[in-house]
Amino acid sequence: MTSIAQKIKNRIKGKGRGWAFTPRDFVDLGPRNNVGQILHRLTKQGFIRQVSRGVYDYPRHHPNLGIRVPDVKQVANAVARATGDRIYMTGADAANRMGLTTQVPAKTAYVTTGKPKDIVFSDGGFKIQLRKAILPKTITHDLAWMALLALDNIGPDYVDQGMIDKCAKHLRPDDKKDIQQNLRYIRSTWLTDVARQLST
Repeated sequence: MTSIAQKIKNRIKGKGRGWAFTPRDFVDLGPRNNVGQILHRLTKQGFIRQVSRGVYDYPRHHPNLGIRVPDVKQVANAVARATGDRIYMTGADAANRMGLTTQVPAKTAYVTTGKPKDIVFSDGGFKIQLRKAILPKTITHDLAWMALLALDNIGPDYVDQGMIDKCAKHLRPDDKKDIQQNLRYIRSTWLTDVARQLST
């Protein structure tokens, strides 16, 4: 019979280099305390690395530079999986991706449907900000979130019809349906009006 430790190693290897995870990613393999002890042991052996409190990764290696820095999106996703929340790019990132602005955010941050927090890396030199979402959790399509966050970031004083149309072109029919079904849950009156235009 394969040991819990070996099953954990097999899962990590199967996910590939760069995968970030928490003990909750292995609760189906054994008791939480056992999983924690095994991850601690694998960290000491150098098989995995502790990135932040309760967060680990399977380090990527560069032939010349050695061990590479953790994948930021992977780390953020690991934290989101552990809490059952979802994460999305910030409004500033979304506005850039949608072609509404050329500005690139200076800070590494995501929007979360859960509680806002900072993920501080173990070396103390880097952190990821998880900011509270302004959109309802009931919106589940990534492109729907991206369009609404992008326009909300630009704001009512600067958004024009051209920007709304530009974002709408990125949306598929099911994205528009997702927005339309959740209009009542958007708290901002202005953004609700914009969302209605996106969903038609």
